[in-house]
Amino acid sequence: MHPGMTAETQTFGANQTDAGAIDTWIEQVGRQWDDSPGTVFAARLCVAELANNVIEHGTPRSKDDHIVVTLTRCSDGIGIEFMDTRGQFDPTIEHAELSQAASAYEGGRGLMLIRSYAKDLAYRHDGRYNRVSLKIEGPHSDPGSVSAEAH
Repeated sequence: MHPGMTAETQTFGANQTDAGAIDTWIEQVGRQWDDSPGTVFAARLCVAELANNVIEHGTPRSKDDHIVVTLTRCSDGIGIEFMDTRGQFDPTIEHAELSQAASAYEGGRGLMLIRSYAKDLAYRHDGRYNRVSLKIEGPHSDPGSVSAEAH
């Protein structure tokens, strides 16, 4: 992290109740940082899609499976690191099942949304965690400036 950057980290359970708590937490942090509503919405959307994927489709590895989200305030948006302890899944590559599912009404749309909003989408597995990092670019380049959209 660069000097002057702010980061917030929170750990949540891998369940639907905590998925709602993640969303509320991101909204609170975004307000605290005075980020634009559009930037905060995109961050909430991407993290919600990642969390829902983990909860609905991730292979459980233990009763203590959890999700860790770190938000980093950047000069040009919000950096996000999303970590989970479920089975390995790389959302950055095109999976044949997802391509087929994306053409169906109900499936595959979450990863398409993430790819459309996120910049610098990356994945790695460190032996314990799936680590997805991405960036949501904001409408202004100075985090100290307040955009008209925020008022």
